[in-house]
Amino acid sequence: MSFFALLFVLATLPGVVRRFLPPMPQADFREGPQAVVVLGAGLSKRDGQYQVPAAGLRRVNMAMHVAEEMQLPLLISGGGKRAEGAPAEATLMAAALHGQWPGAVPWLETDSRNTWENAAFSARFLQQRGVQRIVLVSDRPHLCRATLCFQHHGIQVVPLAASRLPSPEWMPSAGSLSVLPEIYYEWLAILWYHFRYLR
Repeated sequence: MSFFALLFVLATLPGVVRRFLPPMPQADFREGPQAVVVLGAGLSKRDGQYQVPAAGLRRVNMAMHVAEEMQLPLLISGGGKRAEGAPAEATLMAAALHGQWPGAVPWLETDSRNTWENAAFSARFLQQRGVQRIVLVSDRPHLCRATLCFQHHGIQVVPLAASRLPSPEWMPSAGSLSVLPEIYYEWLAILWYHFRYLR
């Protein structure tokens, strides 16, 4: 087997790919969380209509399950680029919840344009309501950067991944291969955030 073929095979193994994920910061509080926060995952456009992509639906549904189970308020954070009159990510994610939870009334943060602003604007919103400890929901590769940003703004975080690599660990999977670009992007983003924001 050639070197590049071997690399390709290794990149399909969840157990190998998992070791390249950015490490999760340690959860930093002993008392229970006071709210659940879920981050937007962008918007998609189909037939001229903006929609919540699969990642956003996965995130917000997991967050609502946790909020309901723990009897906690839910904050959806995401404004997005807002190009061409696009609605806020948080607004569409909240609308998507009503199919399964018609009575859900989540808090919305609709001004943020990136992960740093997700944390800054959400922290201000939460602290005004006496909330210091949260469960933070996003996809696993993104959670390291998101957690660091929220901690920087004085919010104590328990991170919760809305996505997981396939199992078993040593079974080749296209899903493992597909997540590698996201992991690569996150390592670059974490490096940039350390220079730009987290110093």
